[in-house]
Amino acid sequence: MLFFFIIPYSYKYIISYYYILKRQAFVKYFFIFMFLFLISCATEKFMPEEVIIIDDDQSVEEENKEEAIEEKEDTQNIEIVEEKKLKNIEINESKKIQKLVKKEETKEVKHTLLENIVKIGILLPLSGENKKLGISISHALEMALFETKSINIQLLFKDSGESLEKAIQAAIELEQEGAALIIGPIFAFQASEIRKNISEHIPIFSFTNDGTVKKEGLWALGFSPKQQVRAIFNEMKFHSITNISLIVPKSIYGDIILQESRKASILNNIKINHMYRYDKKAKDFSKFSMTFNKENFIKDNGLLIVASGKQLKEISSRAQYRGIDPKEIKFFGISGWNNHEILGEPALLGGYFVAAQQFSYETFVSRYFRLYDEVPNEISGLGYDILALLSVGLKNSKTTQQLLNFLTSPSGFNGIFGFFKVDSNGGVYRKFVSYEVMKRNFVKKRDIMP
Repeated sequence: MLFFFIIPYSYKYIISYYYILKRQAFVKYFFIFMFLFLISCATEKFMPEEVIIIDDDQSVEEENKEEAIEEKEDTQNIEIVEEKKLKNIEINESKKIQKLVKKEETKEVKHTLLENIVKIGILLPLSGENKKLGISISHALEMALFETKSINIQLLFKDSGESLEKAIQAAIELEQEGAALIIGPIFAFQASEIRKNISEHIPIFSFTNDGTVKKEGLWALGFSPKQQVRAIFNEMKFHSITNISLIVPKSIYGDIILQESRKASILNNIKINHMYRYDKKAKDFSKFSMTFNKENFIKDNGLLIVASGKQLKEISSRAQYRGIDPKEIKFFGISGWNNHEILGEPALLGGYFVAAQQFSYETFVSRYFRLYDEVPNEISGLGYDILALLSVGLKNSKTTQQLLNFLTSPSGFNGIFGFFKVDSNGGVYRKFVSYEVMKRNFVKKRDIMP
């Protein structure tokens, strides 16, 4: 019986213990499961952070590498800049030395000994539209060489043509052939470019009247329109002219006249009331003359007409027809009036103009005519003057500098067109003469040095 009771109770405890152990196992496995679950979650959560940390390390390393590369490049750039600075300094020093050498060479060139036979290059249009003018000047040069008995001068003639390229090539050829001086060309655009393309030590005496091209080593021998304007305003002031109108061509030449007239009017206290521009190529001035309104000239006591030949005659006659009376309003002009073709025009009778002195020129024309059986162009006289002057200077000059010193003498010279002076900057200054238009000739009135 005792055994009977023990067994049931023992069985009961055994079962209870079993369930307890079973629960403990469940709990154990439960905790094991939870532990594994938590570990897996932690792994999933922390792995990206671990990867990020690895990436950060790599980026830091890359940044360090980039910084190192940049520092290296900066160092190299600094070295390059410093090297360039040193090179620039060397180049600048080299240029300075070259300039000094060039200056010294220029000084030496200016004192270069002239040959026993001095070659003078002549640049003239010996072909094309201006061929006749070129031949006329060449005859005057030969005439000057003969009359001055200059046996130590050789003239080298080249055709300057009408293009810039041909003129430059001709000048270069003259330099290669040993020309010490050049007379010509006629046109300003050729002269200025030739000066840039040949040696600076070769003086150039151009026939242009465009004073804007003049510079050291390049002279403008032509009759300066600016000097003529200053001279004619001086003449108007002499005649007590106070109010004027202007008639000038539509051209660059006309623009220069207008610009200088404004300056001269202020200096001489002469008021310009009206300005009229005409087409230089026009043959019929009937429409142009319609712009002349007598009422516009009421205040005027002077009229400056910048024209020549047939155009001058027609403009002046139409102005008179429109009521501008030359007896009440004096007519004035510049060197374009200096042509006997205008004699006999009633409107111009009693008018005044300025031009270079004519007495010596007239004797030159007569000598020229006897030799070549034709009347020379007025510019030919400029050629005669410059070669005659060079001939005299070369007789007493052993170097180019001595010759230039002679040419730029402040005392000046008397030539075919009267008194003139040459300066070292390419300027040629002339004394002008005022003339009155008479029925059969021009009468000299007074000398004017603008």
